[in-house]
Amino acid sequence: MHPSQRDRSLGDGVYFSDTDYIGPSRRIVIVCIDTVVLLVMGWGLSSAWVGVFGHDEGLISALVIMIWLYLVLLKRSAWRTVGYRVAGAKLVNLQGTRPALWLLTLRSLLWMFFFIPSNFLIDFLWCSVDDDRQSIRDRIANTCLVKHHAVPIGTGEVHIAYYFVLGYMFAYSHVVHPHPTHTVSATR
Repeated sequence: MHPSQRDRSLGDGVYFSDTDYIGPSRRIVIVCIDTVVLLVMGWGLSSAWVGVFGHDEGLISALVIMIWLYLVLLKRSAWRTVGYRVAGAKLVNLQGTRPALWLLTLRSLLWMFFFIPSNFLIDFLWCSVDDDRQSIRDRIANTCLVKHHAVPIGTGEVHIAYYFVLGYMFAYSHVVHPHPTHTVSATR
C-alpha cells in the first residue's frame, strides 16, 4: 500500500523507551500503597461522618466521591497518588499528555471490575507479556503507565489491535512502534 493511502484516521501517538514503561512489580507496589491510603482515608471519613452527623446516611456517597477524587482527580494531577509518587510513575494518554477525566473514570471502573481475584491476576499477567507492559484496563482506556520523568522517544501511528477469546471480541488502540530497519549484508 502506498504511504499516502494508509489509514491514519486514528492519528499519531507517542512511545517511550522500553525501560520507561512500568511493569507488574511496580504496579503491585502502587496498588498496595494506594489501597492502604484509601482504607485509612475511608476509615477517617467514616469516623468523622458519624461523629459530625450522628448517622451513616449519605456515607456511601461520600466514600465514592472520596475514592473518585483520589483515583481520578489526584492521579491526573501533577501531585499524583501516594502509590504513584513512591513508585515514580505517571499516567499518560497515547499522545503523552494527561488523560481526560472520563478516561481515568473508565479506567477506575475497569479496576473495580478487575478487582475480582481471577481478573486481578489476569490483569497483571497481561501487563507482564504486553509489549509496552500495559494492563488490559490501560489498553481499553488508551492510557500508559510510565516512569515519572519519562519522555517520549518517538511517534507512531495509532492502530487497533483485535483479540478473539471465548467468543468475545476485545479491541483496543495502541501506538505502533516503528521497526528498526535491518540491512542485509551480501557475503560471498
